[in-house]
Amino acid sequence: MSKEVIRLWTCQNKIVLDTIMNNDVYHVKREYITNKYEEVSKIFLTAYDWFVGNAQNILHPPEKAKFPIWTWTDPKHVEHFQNSVILVLEIEKDHTILFDSGKWNKILNLSYIPKDENDKEKFIKELERYNITDDSEAYMSNFYPQLKSRIRRSWDRLFDEDIKISGVNQAALWEIRKEWIVNIIEN
Repeated sequence: MSKEVIRLWTCQNKIVLDTIMNNDVYHVKREYITNKYEEVSKIFLTAYDWFVGNAQNILHPPEKAKFPIWTWTDPKHVEHFQNSVILVLEIEKDHTILFDSGKWNKILNLSYIPKDENDKEKFIKELERYNITDDSEAYMSNFYPQLKSRIRRSWDRLFDEDIKISGVNQAALWEIRKEWIVNIIEN
């Protein structure tokens, strides 16, 4: 019985493509993230570290994989950057972790993922009681540990398929293998 195959798109630096072609596989390392995001890398690593800690319970990473590779299920959501290529991948679905990109953006912004509209309104009212206008402010501050904890616990909803924010699907991979590449789109 054949496994379900999914088509994904990802924009990667040309160095990544060279690495795949030379080594047959690519893995993200922590230093790639710190080099890419520089002074805001700490914020990204907060989200990425959370993702890694939780996603490995869904899909165990290969030995050399430390951080995920972000892909999209629809090419219209892939931004094409300078000195990059878009890789079109065909991969068995059981090598992916699918999630709503709106929820992932909440995590990247250190924000609360509500269960529904009612939960969202309740959380906004709670922030207002503390005169907080942005949930990331509560997360980043040392003054609201209970709110920070609640925000962080809400991130578990990233993997709940019944909760949708954007309806746009992303997929995380622990690696890109050369044999998964079916097309390369260059600038």
